[in-house]
Amino acid sequence: MKTQTSAALAWGGVLLAGVLWGVGALVAQSVMAGGMAPYSLSLARFALGLPLLWWWHWRQLPAAPRTAQWRHLPRRGQALVMGTGLAMALNVTSWFIAMSHIGAALPTVISICCAPVIVALLSVLRGYERASGRLLLALGLALAGVGLIAMPGEGLSLPAHYAAGLAWSLASAGLYSLVVLGNARMPAQLPAVTASAWSMSAAALLMLGLAVAQGITWPQHTTAWLQVGYTGIFTTSIAYLAFAWGARRLSPTATVIGTLVEPLVAAVAAAWLFAEPLSAQQGVGALLLGAAMVVLARRAS
Repeated sequence: MKTQTSAALAWGGVLLAGVLWGVGALVAQSVMAGGMAPYSLSLARFALGLPLLWWWHWRQLPAAPRTAQWRHLPRRGQALVMGTGLAMALNVTSWFIAMSHIGAALPTVISICCAPVIVALLSVLRGYERASGRLLLALGLALAGVGLIAMPGEGLSLPAHYAAGLAWSLASAGLYSLVVLGNARMPAQLPAVTASAWSMSAAALLMLGLAVAQGITWPQHTTAWLQVGYTGIFTTSIAYLAFAWGARRLSPTATVIGTLVEPLVAAVAAAWLFAEPLSAQQGVGALLLGAAMVVLARRAS
């Protein structure tokens, strides 16, 4: 029973991250449409999320064992935490840049559909999990579901700058795969909030350098500032902490498929906020995505 409860909580953390990221996709698109550059938005996303993460870290530090403290972590573990943060920063930035080239739909389809394939292949090759018919079935159901949810009913058109947008989207998928695998291999003695605080700090420092080199842009009005605040607190601090905690307790493939609820949430949010009702095609996609999660949950048990 305890194992089942832990698995349920792990799924809850990963799904919560996907929900927050799904809403964040629409928020990010709106902010960039208002004139904020991708590098600056990525910097704001990580920098604004840091205070809450470090507050959580300092709150739990007195009760943490000596081996859970950063200075007692082996160099290899520290490098894994920081490297995961750098991959996280580049993943988000690549996705934002792709969105600025070809809009939100295509980059989301490409990065989200490619990431599970990359993670599954790397997980099997590295020995993190075994290949099985159930794993392949779940992967196929998830990819089909995401494709139906994110693809417009009238079909995908090829906008200008498609090649550049495609390249950045594929880069985002590869980097997101590294983030998933990095969180799956985090040192067990290091609390998720500590790992998230340090990795997010590395991400913020990298983005500071890139944003300064590109020229920092700022939100243009109060609503934009509130939207940027959402990306920092909810889609960064809370979402990545929930994701990091759940990723330690699920297989890498289960983790990345769990976050595929992001396009479903984005579609529902668009229907609610912009009066764009879900189509029958998107409903079928949601059912397929749910079936993939059921298959993975049964496989884990």
